[in-house]
Amino acid sequence: MDIFPRPSHEIQRRNPQHDFELIQRVGSGTYGDVYKARNIQTGELAAVKIIKLEPGDDFSIIQQEIFMVKECMHHNIVAYFGSYLCREKLWICMEYCGGGSLQDIYHVTGPLSELQIAYMSRETLQGLGYLHSKGKMHRDIKGANILLTDNGDVKLADFGVAAKITATIAKRKSFIGTPYWMAPEVAAVEKNGGYNQLCDIWAVAYLFLFSSVGDSVCESKSFYSHTFPLCLRSPAFHNFVKMSLTKNPKRRPTAEKLLSHVFVAQTGLTRRLAVDLLDKMNNPDNHQHYNEVDDDDLEVKFNLEKKAVNLSFFFFLHFTVDKLQFEPPLRKETEAHSEMVKIPCCLFTPCCVSLQMGACFSKVFDGCPLKINCATSWIHPDTKDQYLIFGTEDGIYTLNLNELHEATMEQLFPRKCTWLYVINNNLMSLSGKSFQLYSHNLIGLFEQLKKPGLAAQFQTHRFPDKILPRRFALTTKIPDTKGCHKCCIVRNPYTGHKYLCGALQSGIVLLQWYEPMQRFMLIKHFDFPLPSPLKVFEMLVVPEQEYPLVCVAISQGMEPGQVVRFETINLNSCSSWFTEIGTSNQQVDAIHVTQLERDTVLVCLDQNLKIVNLQGRLKSNKKLASELSFDFCIASVVCLQDSVLAFWKHGMQGKSFKSNEVTQEISDPSRVFRLLGSDRVVVLESRPTDIPTALSNLYTLAGHENSY
Repeated sequence: MDIFPRPSHEIQRRNPQHDFELIQRVGSGTYGDVYKARNIQTGELAAVKIIKLEPGDDFSIIQQEIFMVKECMHHNIVAYFGSYLCREKLWICMEYCGGGSLQDIYHVTGPLSELQIAYMSRETLQGLGYLHSKGKMHRDIKGANILLTDNGDVKLADFGVAAKITATIAKRKSFIGTPYWMAPEVAAVEKNGGYNQLCDIWAVAYLFLFSSVGDSVCESKSFYSHTFPLCLRSPAFHNFVKMSLTKNPKRRPTAEKLLSHVFVAQTGLTRRLAVDLLDKMNNPDNHQHYNEVDDDDLEVKFNLEKKAVNLSFFFFLHFTVDKLQFEPPLRKETEAHSEMVKIPCCLFTPCCVSLQMGACFSKVFDGCPLKINCATSWIHPDTKDQYLIFGTEDGIYTLNLNELHEATMEQLFPRKCTWLYVINNNLMSLSGKSFQLYSHNLIGLFEQLKKPGLAAQFQTHRFPDKILPRRFALTTKIPDTKGCHKCCIVRNPYTGHKYLCGALQSGIVLLQWYEPMQRFMLIKHFDFPLPSPLKVFEMLVVPEQEYPLVCVAISQGMEPGQVVRFETINLNSCSSWFTEIGTSNQQVDAIHVTQLERDTVLVCLDQNLKIVNLQGRLKSNKKLASELSFDFCIASVVCLQDSVLAFWKHGMQGKSFKSNEVTQEISDPSRVFRLLGSDRVVVLESRPTDIPTALSNLYTLAGHENSY
């Protein structure tokens, strides 16, 4: 019996290979492959998209959408030839556009000329105007969906069918589309409700602004090193972009109104412009790339036009950043918070008891064979289960603290991992052989573990303290972060913005958390050599500075009363990056640096902790002692609300910030201890001292109060 309903006469049931001969695959997407094909009877070329359907797909919606595409006939819309359903695969046959997509083109050619942008914009708006007049919207305007024919015609593709199937027959109010050029009302749809066809207008302006500045400015290169072509654009171009990027959709012009704008209504916008662009793509040696132009020739023009660039480009880049609502804690985002679940003590096997505060380390895993590099924690928003997440040499693993009786770890991602951080149900990691930043959808990954067929497998092979390999999914690489070997995250208490900084082999990248899209976006990229080895890599928030400073080393103080000196890089300047670096050779080996409050920084040096201000001078008040000393070499520290835990090879000692008294202590020469993570939950590992290769035991710190 068929798992799909019998299709109507709109979708043919016979073998499509009787009508179309597949020539070669020309692309692939999230839901299928695209082939160049030939109509066997007429010899006419076609593009065939082959989609594998699943039993849960709503076939009636697919029929409805195919009918909608069939009735759309316009010069600027890819023509529909027919559809077939054969062996649970849907063939959609469309007009073949031999010039390729605009995305493929400008990745090769670089920025388009202003006349080319005007021509592409006009043709795109004509196609959208037709769709909108029919009461339809595209919803996924991007470079990959604007196609060119060999003779320079511009065609809109992948609307209707593609939008519906890609979103698994999602409703109009669902969150679909391509994030980079997504209109604000679409990004905020869950909060504010629905949207209409004017979201396509926003996407057009965003797309062609990218086409004018080069390849993915927001995601790949620093803005000021790649935007001088935008500086040379005309006032008509800037006004066209400004009108199209009107944030309020009720005030945003329609496609019909924009077609009368002087930018797209000017004379000379012929297909020859597109043909020249295709020639530049196919014969790049005959054309000078914009990067080959001497930057000095444009320096004066660039400086004069920089203000105009800010108005047009940053208008949309930060269109809602200033409106984002973040919680305003005074603490650094990377330090442990009070987000700890109280787990019944019957699940624990305590290995120690504190001297005063009543806190204890509780064993959560016995005999772990993994080589663990880092750890963090996460609470599932639906089940409220708390998980420990481990970055290991063999991948990313998870342990459910609410099911310790099963003592089972499961693999979420199979590549080596050295750093982890959880933000809004997203897991950031440094993973892979050459290391790169990854973003993992935690809710989606855990849903994968529950899929039918896998649960039975787990029940069969789930033994105490065993580790089960798992396939990974719902994971994306962060562009331009390959070779990243250290990361840090901070929240600016003055603005509420969250930043991630990564150390590359020859520079650093700065990313900012963008709430509507639930992701970090690249905003700055600096190329210069960092200290090697890089022992310190932390961000320091400074009042009245938009971006934090990056501390890459600690040296001895040079001014009266200055006990340490922060050697920092200023991310707020394009010309003078090094604010306090390279002038002193008296660097010290700093073990740990963290900003506790707005003007309070903890610096760990060998056997001492110093509490200093941003100028490196000791602080002393009723809440904090200025210095804490220990009788062992400190390996790592964790800052709690009223005390600090200093870890060393064979144990840990806690001291009060206020009184400098010992609050808790572990000392066991027979075990080697190592701090794995302190983000929300303190996670500790121990192995036998005389058997370094022995299996490890894992512990969490229970019973402590709020932490920094």
